[in-house]
Amino acid sequence: MKKTFAVHWRYGAATHSGWFRTLNEDRSLLRMGTGRDGKPYAAAVIADGMGGTADGGWASEVAVQRVKAWLEDRLPTLLAASDRTEVVEQEAEKLFRSIHREIRDAANQRNCVLGTTLTLLILAEPVYTIVHVGDCRVYRLKSNGHCDRLTRDHSWAADQVRSGRMSEKRARTHPRRHVLLQSLGMRKDPDIYIRSGLYSAHTLFLISSDGFHDLYSDQAVAAMIRKQLQSKADAQEMCDDLLSKALNKKAEDNISLMLLEPLRTIPVSITRHVNIRVQLCILILKRIRRAIPVLLRKIKSGFM
Repeated sequence: MKKTFAVHWRYGAATHSGWFRTLNEDRSLLRMGTGRDGKPYAAAVIADGMGGTADGGWASEVAVQRVKAWLEDRLPTLLAASDRTEVVEQEAEKLFRSIHREIRDAANQRNCVLGTTLTLLILAEPVYTIVHVGDCRVYRLKSNGHCDRLTRDHSWAADQVRSGRMSEKRARTHPRRHVLLQSLGMRKDPDIYIRSGLYSAHTLFLISSDGFHDLYSDQAVAAMIRKQLQSKADAQEMCDDLLSKALNKKAEDNISLMLLEPLRTIPVSITRHVNIRVQLCILILKRIRRAIPVLLRKIKSGFM
C-alpha cells in the first residue's frame, strides 16, 4: 500500500519599517497548497522595493502579486510533471523575467527609476527550489544544527567581499552596501540565481530582507536561530523575537523575515531518492553549460 500523509508546516512572519523609514517597501508572502498530484508544497516570497518612495513599494507589490498568482494558477500543475524540478525552475525564471519587463516598462512610462529584489523559495518534497535576484536571503538550518546561506547577494558590497577587496564586517556598514548590481526593473536584464537541492523534515528555512541580515554576520544569524529553537517557541514567536532584537539594534532599513519548517515528510523510496539526486546533478550540469558562454563573453570584454 502506498503511504501518504499531509505535511504539517511550522511557519511565521514579521515585518517593520525600521526606526528611520516612514514607508515599508518590503512585501512578503507565505503560501501552502497541494499540487495536482495530491502532494503538499509550501512557498515563501519576499521582495524589497528600491527607491525610498512609494514607487519602491509599488514595484515590490507588483512582484509579489505576480508570484502569488503564479503559485495559485501554475505551480500545482507544474509539480505534477515527471521532471518537475527542471520545469519549475524554467517556468519560475520566465516569471521573473516577465515581472522584470513589466516593472521596467512602467519605469520608462513614468520616466523614473523602479526596481525590486525578489526571492522565491518553494518546498515540494523532497526538493527545495530557490529563484532569486537581489540581496534578500534564504538561510537553512538542518536538524543536525548546521546552518548555511543558500542565496548569493547581488550587491556591490557582496561583490567586494567575494573578490577579497573587503571584509564581511566592513561590508555590513559600508555606505554603498545597499547598491544593487542585479534587480528586477533595471535597464539590463538580470542574472537570475537558481538553486535546487534536497531537504528533510525539521529543516528550518529563514527568509529575510537586508534590513535584518545586514545587522549580523552569518554566524550570528545561525546562533540566534539555534537559540530560538532551544527556547521551544513557536515559529511566530521566533519571528517576533528576531524582529525585536533587530529593532533593539536601531535598525534603520525595512525589516522582513519569515520562518518555514516541514514537520513531517512523505516517505520516499531509495530508488526515487537516487533518481531525484541524479536529476539535480543533471540540472547543475545544464546550468554550468549555459553559464560558460556568458562567462567567456564577460572575460573577453574585460580584456578589450
